[in-house]
Amino acid sequence: MGRFVVGKSRELPPGGSRSVRVDGRRVAIFNHAGRLFAVDEACPHMGADLSNGDLKEGILTCAWHGWRFRIDTGEGLTRAWARLRTYRLFREGEELVLEISDSPAASGDLQDPPPPSGGAP
Repeated sequence: MGRFVVGKSRELPPGGSRSVRVDGRRVAIFNHAGRLFAVDEACPHMGADLSNGDLKEGILTCAWHGWRFRIDTGEGLTRAWARLRTYRLFREGEELVLEISDSPAASGDLQDPPPPSGGAP
């Protein structure tokens, strides 16, 4: 698992989104009503940048063709097979930290860093 600082908390205010490149991946990060989320940047339909999408009531809608996804789980609402990989994004002091692991994990608003890994995933 890798932990990467992707910016300062103040750079992603509520309602904000942007794209970051980390560990060879493009990831879209969001501050949705004060909660932090991170998903694959590219829409599985045609590769549009999801950080440019519309996020309302926990549903991310792709700007190109309107495909919809749950921001918390990555579940594809337009097509069940079209899931997004989610990542953990959290605040650590003034920094935004993104965790990338080999297995998908739902992201959420963690005010403190996750506990140290000690055997249990």
